[in-house]
Amino acid sequence: MMKKLRPVAAVVLQKGDRYLLVRKPRKNNAWQFPQGGVDIGETLAEAVMRELAEECGSDLQVDLFPDQIAEYRYEFPADFLRHHSEFAGARVTFFKAKYISGEPKVDGEEIVEARWCMKKEIENLVAEKYWEVVKSCL
Repeated sequence: MMKKLRPVAAVVLQKGDRYLLVRKPRKNNAWQFPQGGVDIGETLAEAVMRELAEECGSDLQVDLFPDQIAEYRYEFPADFLRHHSEFAGARVTFFKAKYISGEPKVDGEEIVEARWCMKKEIENLVAEKYWEVVKSCL
């Protein structure tokens, strides 16, 4: 039986001509938009707002647009430490949001850096397959 993909929600947060990226403490695929797994009973929109607060602090205020703008699917690497062993990979659903106020504050553990990036910078920071999906969202 094929294992299922974990639902993940991500936010493409725009502030002027820049977008918020966060960096995980790992060597490969470290940079991404704020994102995380959807908890049981949670909508994708609820998950993305919770994850944004967890990864970037509650000081950051945004206006989340309700429509999903893209989807990215991938399989976990063989050596990936899984929190939920029933999942073979992830299905990341992206939402767009507009910056209102505040600045990101990372915890230094799950997220080690947050950066407002121009579109061209994003292409150079994220994985190629990830870029292919998100570039049309910017």
